[in-house]
Amino acid sequence: MQTLKKEIEERILNAARVEFAEHGFAKAKMRSIAERAGVSTGNLYTYFPNKDDLFCALVAPTVDQINAYTNYDRMRSTENGDECYTYEWHLDFYQEIADVHYRNHEDMKLILFKSQGSSLEDFREDCVRKLDETAPRDKCALPHPEAGERVDEFLWHSLHSFAVNTFIEMTMHDLNREEMMQCAIDLATYMYYGWKAIEELRIKSFGRKTNDVHS
Repeated sequence: MQTLKKEIEERILNAARVEFAEHGFAKAKMRSIAERAGVSTGNLYTYFPNKDDLFCALVAPTVDQINAYTNYDRMRSTENGDECYTYEWHLDFYQEIADVHYRNHEDMKLILFKSQGSSLEDFREDCVRKLDETAPRDKCALPHPEAGERVDEFLWHSLHSFAVNTFIEMTMHDLNREEMMQCAIDLATYMYYGWKAIEELRIKSFGRKTNDVHS
């Protein structure tokens, strides 16, 4: 009985994937999903109380994987030894995210382009917001705390938005695995060395102003 229930649930999820891909969340019909799955509409609702629950259940494994990479506690766990400020860390971080996007390509398309009207329609903004939450910690990495206080919060937000949008573009344009990985490497290089250049300029500027005050 349990096996049959699981099989029916899988049929519903597979049918929902097709329906959401064709019509998007807003225009998808629970009745159509039930017909595709070969179950009654009433039976469908015993598995998933509403369309949003069904959509979220369908993409939950992928959402969980992405959230794991934008989780503040995970980012904070790499603080010891300044690991998260090395180029190697950036390479691993962005390539791992690219791998998640590639392995879950169809789910990512549903989440990013077919979720309007669902509780996941702001997924992109949520990812940026979670990355923004790491900014206060990242500022502490600057050699001089006083220079760290000068970091523009809008700049952090813009960089995080740029990174998230880059992965969205990878998905939108159906990049293959090799292309995604190369793009992730380029993004890691840009984000790491670009920020290092900004950091050095800010420190030099802070040093000059400090010397002017004491001269």
